[in-house]
Amino acid sequence: MASEEKIKEVLKKYWGYDSFIYNQEAIISSVLSNKDTVGIMPTSAGKSLCYQLPALLSPGITIVVSPLIALMIDQEKTLKDKGIRVRAIYSGLSNQEIELALNNCLYGKVKILYISPERVSSKLFISYFEKMKVNLIAVDEAHCISKWGYDFRPAFLNIANLRQYHQNVPVLALTATATNIVIDDIQEKLLFKQKNSIRSNFKRPNLSYTVFREEDKISRIKTIVENVGGSGLIYVRSRRKTIELSQTLNALGIKAAAYNAGLSMPIRNYHQKQWQDDEIDLMVATTAFGMGIDKQNVSYVIHYDLPESIEAYAQEVGRAGRNGARAYGILLYNQNDIVQLRRSIESSFPEKKFIQNIYNALGNYYKIASGTGNDNRYDFDIISFSQSYNFDPYLVFNSMRILESSGLIEMVENRHPFSKVFINIDIEPLHQFTLEYPQYFPIIEALRRNYPGIMTDFTIIDEIKIAKICYDTEANIYNSLKKLEKYNVLYYDPKSTQPQVIFTKNRLSNDNFELSQEHYYQIKETNKKKAEELITYIQSNECREAYVLRYFDIESSKCNKCDFCIGERHRNKIEPLYQQILDELEISPRPITYFANNLKFGSKEIVIPAIRRLMDQELIDMKENIISIKK
Repeated sequence: MASEEKIKEVLKKYWGYDSFIYNQEAIISSVLSNKDTVGIMPTSAGKSLCYQLPALLSPGITIVVSPLIALMIDQEKTLKDKGIRVRAIYSGLSNQEIELALNNCLYGKVKILYISPERVSSKLFISYFEKMKVNLIAVDEAHCISKWGYDFRPAFLNIANLRQYHQNVPVLALTATATNIVIDDIQEKLLFKQKNSIRSNFKRPNLSYTVFREEDKISRIKTIVENVGGSGLIYVRSRRKTIELSQTLNALGIKAAAYNAGLSMPIRNYHQKQWQDDEIDLMVATTAFGMGIDKQNVSYVIHYDLPESIEAYAQEVGRAGRNGARAYGILLYNQNDIVQLRRSIESSFPEKKFIQNIYNALGNYYKIASGTGNDNRYDFDIISFSQSYNFDPYLVFNSMRILESSGLIEMVENRHPFSKVFINIDIEPLHQFTLEYPQYFPIIEALRRNYPGIMTDFTIIDEIKIAKICYDTEANIYNSLKKLEKYNVLYYDPKSTQPQVIFTKNRLSNDNFELSQEHYYQIKETNKKKAEELITYIQSNECREAYVLRYFDIESSKCNKCDFCIGERHRNKIEPLYQQILDELEISPRPITYFANNLKFGSKEIVIPAIRRLMDQELIDMKENIISIKK
């Protein structure tokens, strides 16, 4: 095992830190001692360091199984920028890219390989994996392996099969949210030699949980933005609502942008950069946004719609206050939201016969015969497909999600927004080729001169740039690259943001079609239970933080900073609130909205009666909604 000095030296060299946070050091020491380990750490606590650092201290390669493509892509870029050799394999890559990456892993050119859970059981990966010198198998979002977790994915169950090929290699399972039942299930499913879990303290002294029952959510958001300030994140449940809400907020003078998977990649990247650079106040997004994004100064996370579970809620709220400054996790709800949450859980699980009809329609749509189609991939337009068979697109989406969780298909939301090229022949054969086909000399030279490394690995290229260099059109460059691929000079993977569907198994006949009863009903009942637990939480009359921590089997005293604790303090001793309001008004008159929804005074249900009492006592005056000390 590496010495403490060596560990700190690597930490400083690659990450620039002098010390660890939370339980990073304990988890890293456990892994380096060759122990199977579950690490439970809150969002933003630096889980990735727990496998990245050991990877650099041990000979061989670390395999990281992650379900988050966006996180893999981000980590690949971040680690490459640090000079760490890394590759990522996920759905949407070409077979040539995957084989090249695996070759590099096999011959010691890679220290960390990210791979999606759906890929770990492929024959191609296993054929390489069993020959690799592996030092660690890390599983991110490990709660997905448990049927008791909030996002169970059967593909995670295949990870344990990797252990038979490298029996002495430790497994590290990481998650931000897990109950004791889930932690035990993770260790059982991953075949831990001995139980060993390390849990960080989830208590965030700077983060306040706040729940408001609110009919006028827009006004509440406006007041929060004005009084809390800083950078914010609003989560909604639908793509359409991200756009509608951001437009409404912009009309009120709040700089906001939308983020959802239906927007083009350039627009999403632009909006994300605006938010990260603090050019806008708010990002209105679906729940996929935020994973793997490190923004330190988020002052508040607002749930405009109810999340599906306390686990999802805690993980998303945890994206606020990473810099240690005061931050808020705010949930807005009304009775209609509760009805909608229960209804959405039901509609998320169509009848099994309908799901089978969708599966058959997919096979017919792409002309796949029974017993064929394994690993075939097709561009997929859900609207066009739904219209062809007169299906409801929402039910199609949910049916395909269940087909995916059952391992029959795989959905790739966006493949990649850029093109890649790898020149796969040596310099001498390449020279001979250009002598024989001189018309391709300009484009080959443009590639070689402008993209170093293009002859050793897949490299991102820009067809527009190449076209300008060659005094040609983008369309001609595309056609030339496709022809060069046919000549076996290079591999060309053109950019595409079109979603894809991949058949991960040969098409099943009607007689052989089987949707696991256990998986289907277990997932449905688990989701319903978790939705009800979330509803109980928002309607409870107790400390918000203590409730959330107890849900994760962590005992805690009252936090004294959530909406319930502040309200209780004011209810028990209202006079300090009166004085707090008067002290503010001594500085200058304030609009009533300044007090009504300002989190530091508590909920408006406490503040408004206090203001009325002060007016009744003729200590303050209000004209046109501006409150001042009565002269």
